[in-house]
Amino acid sequence: MPTRPTRKPAVLPRDQAFWVAATVLVLGQLVAFWMLCSQQVRKAEVRNAAMQVERLALTDCLRAVPHATLTSCAQRLAPLDGRAQALAGAPVDAGTSAVPVNYVYR
Repeated sequence: MPTRPTRKPAVLPRDQAFWVAATVLVLGQLVAFWMLCSQQVRKAEVRNAAMQVERLALTDCLRAVPHATLTSCAQRLAPLDGRAQALAGAPVDAGTSAVPVNYVYR
């Protein structure tokens, strides 16, 4: 007795389109996440380098200037990084997130 050949379910174009769209969406999200992470890493590296330069400048000031204190060196370096107003007590723009640093240790 001959048997009927079993039909294979045909892949509908809309099913295939769904999986293509889902794959594209997932890949897009992965690329966006990678871009976000790499940007944050670059910002952190720049922040770290700036902090090291500021520490070196402060150390050089303390070594080079006779009778220098942390406050006097900080005031000398403040115009270089835009914090002269903050050290002088002038109001800082509310739009920035910069916080004045006090170098006085107790």
